[in-house]
Amino acid sequence: QLDTGGRNGSNVTVNLPKSVQENIITNKIVNTIVVVDKPDIRIGMDLETVQEINRQANSDVNITANRTDSSRLTGDARNAIGDRPVFDLNVNYSDKKVSSFGSGNISIAIPYTPKTGENPENIKAVYVGSDAKLQWIEGSYYDSAEKAVRFSTSHFSTYGVGYKQELPSFADISSHWAKEDIEFVMSKGLLGGTSEAAFEPDTAMTRGMFVTALGRLAGADLESYKKSSFADVRDNAYYMSSIEWASKNSIVNGMGNGKFAPDQLITREQMSGIMQNYAKATGFILPELYAENIFADSSRISAYARNAVKQMQMAGIISGRNGNLIDPQGTATRAEASAVIRRFVELMN
Repeated sequence: QLDTGGRNGSNVTVNLPKSVQENIITNKIVNTIVVVDKPDIRIGMDLETVQEINRQANSDVNITANRTDSSRLTGDARNAIGDRPVFDLNVNYSDKKVSSFGSGNISIAIPYTPKTGENPENIKAVYVGSDAKLQWIEGSYYDSAEKAVRFSTSHFSTYGVGYKQELPSFADISSHWAKEDIEFVMSKGLLGGTSEAAFEPDTAMTRGMFVTALGRLAGADLESYKKSSFADVRDNAYYMSSIEWASKNSIVNGMGNGKFAPDQLITREQMSGIMQNYAKATGFILPELYAENIFADSSRISAYARNAVKQMQMAGIISGRNGNLIDPQGTATRAEASAVIRRFVELMN
């Protein structure tokens, strides 16, 4: 067993000298355990792994475990890992790396204590590739006795602790164009099914539900909003505190006459306006990724929403319908709302 000698920090190195490698190979030691002390990552290397390291490097090597900033992750990786541990694991020699261990196998244990409410069965190891894409590691599991996530691999890279929340399996989204968008908003707890059996992706979205999803996305502290400012929003309605939060933060406006119309179906131009206001409230500058598209029905966009629709379209957050129509007064479906939220979140990240 090799260890760091008690060094503490987020960047830890263990030296594996060439002489030690050769001793392991000569004596056919079938398992060598490297302990990266504090954070106490345990790395078990079989004989084939040490042989491959020795073949590639033919010199002393350093095994490093560098704790990385999980806030720099993007997309699915950030959603799965959150603020849980994530490490760059490397075997270095000179200015090179041994990243693949051929037929060798490495077992890794990353210490982790589940948060309140986390089901240990949902805690898995994840691999983040050079393209920032996330892969769940098959066979990984949480060892409750050792309080560590265990997995095996044949290469080093970026590995972390992820939480795999099992999502409901809705038959009505299995072949839907917005399946991944819907799974995204469900995984973040922004929207759920309309029943235990269905999501109803092509059903129209209400104004109250859309604003509720944004409140959840923002992680807004809704406890302080006890009373409604709108005549048609009851104090005990599920969407009341979200609407109040959005109103006080200039994300939404009423419909006039002191009303909000929470149960009215949200139009595509209304959704664009709300998302533009949400971007302003969060300090996010919407990028211009695409040229402005003049839709066949652009003249039907209400004056108040023209700039919002333009910004949403140029940022790639909202797209037209068949026939190059933006359909500004058309109602937004639950699938379209899911796609808009996911695209916005991924741009922010």
